[in-house]
Amino acid sequence: MDGLRKPVGDQPAGVYWVRRVMVLVIVAVIIIAAWFIVTTLIGSGDEAEAPFNETSTSPTATAEAAPDPSRACVADDATLSLAATPNPVAEGTTPAFEVVVELTGDSPCTLSTTAEGTELAIRSGDQQYYSSTWCDDDPGFGDATWILQPGDRKTVQLMWSGERYDEGCEVIAPWDDGTYWAAASIGGIPATETQFQLTA
Repeated sequence: MDGLRKPVGDQPAGVYWVRRVMVLVIVAVIIIAAWFIVTTLIGSGDEAEAPFNETSTSPTATAEAAPDPSRACVADDATLSLAATPNPVAEGTTPAFEVVVELTGDSPCTLSTTAEGTELAIRSGDQQYYSSTWCDDDPGFGDATWILQPGDRKTVQLMWSGERYDEGCEVIAPWDDGTYWAAASIGGIPATETQFQLTA
């Protein structure tokens, strides 16, 4: 203990005390520097991970990615097919048509048979014989609204009297045998026109 309080050597005691203080100061500086480096590295790691965690768990991002089934179906979402049943159609039998709607897109949407762009039209050559838009009282496509999921199929049955109408929905010519074409669309989505026969 005397060696600590009374340094032994050729130098004056004050020199040894200064050396000891300098050693203690250097050790303290090293400890403080090491602590600062460690805390800085830990803090940087936490900050780097934060953006990833926020992105992966954000409820807002999930909500924005979810499809909206209330949006109106368009031609890229669904296909319509049209067939005359029966074909040919004998006089005294009501010409009927089957429209099949299939959602071929990847996301749900809504299709209504009362939407603008819904029509059954009949022609022979370049002469228009009938349009469901001419006759407000015609039940036509009915009143259906479907929320369609990918792969869903819906069927609509349509009819025509076989007579020729004007735009005021008045009959202007009776049944006449021949070749006719039917076209149909729902909500602006068209089906390919189909040919059928009326026979006497």
